[in-house]
Amino acid sequence: MRSAALKILIASDDPALQRKALTAAETCGMPIPAGFDTMQRALDALGSGPGFDCALIDYRLPDLGGLKTVEKLCRRNKRLTVVILLPKKEIEASRQALRTGACVGAPVEISETALACILKLVNEDLCLKVFPKAQKPNFKRDETGLSRREMQILDSLCEGQQNKEIAHMFGIQEVTVKMHMRSIINKLGAKNRTHAAMIALRNGIV
Repeated sequence: MRSAALKILIASDDPALQRKALTAAETCGMPIPAGFDTMQRALDALGSGPGFDCALIDYRLPDLGGLKTVEKLCRRNKRLTVVILLPKKEIEASRQALRTGACVGAPVEISETALACILKLVNEDLCLKVFPKAQKPNFKRDETGLSRREMQILDSLCEGQQNKEIAHMFGIQEVTVKMHMRSIINKLGAKNRTHAAMIALRNGIV
C-alpha cells in the first residue's frame, strides 16, 4: 500500500474529465492532479523524473497513438499505476489495456464518486476493470479450456470462497474441488489459486 498522498497525473483535453479527477482526488484527500491536454505533454512530465504514482489517461486523446503508447509507458515506468478511461462503446478494449500493463480500465463517463473509489483501490495496489451497468463483457471463456464445473469453481474462488465452502455449495467432495483447482491453475498457467483468481479477474474470464 502506498502513502495516502498519491500523486496523480491526468492526460485529457476534456475539461469536464479534468474537473472530475480533481474532485475525486479531493474526496480521497490526495494532492491536486497535474493536468495535461495532450499525451505528449503528459509523457514529457512523466519522463522528467520521479514524482507521479498514478496516470489517468483519456483514451480519446488525439495524439495517444493507441494502446502501444500505454504499453511503452508501462514498460518504461513499472512503478506507475496507469488508469485507462475509455468511452462506453470502446470499453471492451479495457481487456487489451490491462494486457499492456495498465492496472485499471474504466468508462470515461464514470462519476466522481466511482473515480474516487478507483483511486482508493489504486492506492492499495489493486487492479480492476469497471464496466457500465447492464453492459456484458463479450469475453470468450472457451479460450481458457476450462470445463463448466471448473468455471463454476473459478467463479467461487474469485468471490473469496474456500475449498470447503465450494464443495458444500456444489454438493461434491473437497478432494474433488482440489482436483479441479489444480486443473484450473494448470490451464491458466498460474502459480497458485490466488494467482489463478488474479488472472481470471484481469482477463475477464469471470
